[in-house]
Amino acid sequence: MAKRMTIMIVVLAVVFGGIFYFLGYLKPKMMGEYFANFQPPPVTVSSESARTEKWTPFYSSIGNVVAVQQVTVTSEEAGVIKSMPISSGAQVNAGDLLVQLDTDVDVAEIKGMQASAELAEATYKRDQKLLERNVASSLDFETSRAQLKNAQAQVESQRARINKKSIRAPFKGTLGIRKVNLGEYVQPGTPIVTLQDLSRVYVNFALPEQLFSQVHNGLQVEAKVAAFPERTFNGKVTAIDARVDQQTRNFTIQATFENSDQALRPGMFAEVKLLLGSERDVITVPSTALEAKLYGTSVFVISKASAEGQAATEDAQENMVVERRYVETGLSQNNWTEITKGLEPGESVVTAGQLKLQNGSRVKINNNVELR
Repeated sequence: MAKRMTIMIVVLAVVFGGIFYFLGYLKPKMMGEYFANFQPPPVTVSSESARTEKWTPFYSSIGNVVAVQQVTVTSEEAGVIKSMPISSGAQVNAGDLLVQLDTDVDVAEIKGMQASAELAEATYKRDQKLLERNVASSLDFETSRAQLKNAQAQVESQRARINKKSIRAPFKGTLGIRKVNLGEYVQPGTPIVTLQDLSRVYVNFALPEQLFSQVHNGLQVEAKVAAFPERTFNGKVTAIDARVDQQTRNFTIQATFENSDQALRPGMFAEVKLLLGSERDVITVPSTALEAKLYGTSVFVISKASAEGQAATEDAQENMVVERRYVETGLSQNNWTEITKGLEPGESVVTAGQLKLQNGSRVKINNNVELR
């Protein structure tokens, strides 16, 4: 009995000892060796090489197209529209008649005023002769002269009122859509039609106050509008606002554009580039390669793994690794960004698939598919 008990205890000790040895020592050691030697599969990414391009320094902004001259034509006098020798969208010259208000009553009134003025003139001449003969007093003469001037002023005032009922174009330009109709009664200030000179236009845009010292009249400006996405309009800076807005800390710039074909219309939204000098060589990468964080902007630079020592090809790319590198950026255009520090021309950077990467990750390049 004692012998059986001893054998059983020995067997249990061996079994439980083996279990404790496996769980406490052998298993952790095997797992450590596995993870120490484990290499995750390479991450498939897209890439692009940093390249040198010639760029002209510029600042981007958004602006609004404004006519050099524009006005809403209104009436200074009340009256019924008698004729409208205009059509919406027509081209007119300075002085062309746009709207004629009814002047029948005004013409009738001026005839009476002219008769009163003629009577006052005759009275003035008679009193003048009588004064020369010392028959009339100087008071009568001064009174008749004042009455003559008053009568003449009333005639001129009525004539001006009649002229104001002939509403004419103040300058050469293009009419908008008319807002009144024939026979309509209009009050003073009633909008009749818009008139805009479209031979040239302004584009007003704003830049931060830090750039105020770099901007001056004569700088070249490029603008694009949604109506003509493939066309670039060229103009020059012609005015700079004398103050900086206290709310936005921006200042306004006005550029003038020739507009002979009237492609640019007031109210259009414009994407503006203010060009600053001549072309220079810059290092650029696709903007999608950049990762902007609070502590800086970085790119993943692709290089071959040190252990392999062979260049990457389409048949052997699994030896490529990435290195996170912080860079300094400059201008951006056409989805490419200037790198001012941290990257050399020809170095390959990851342009898609960065979310799966960390420093030292192995990668496989595939530029034939769009990565998410």
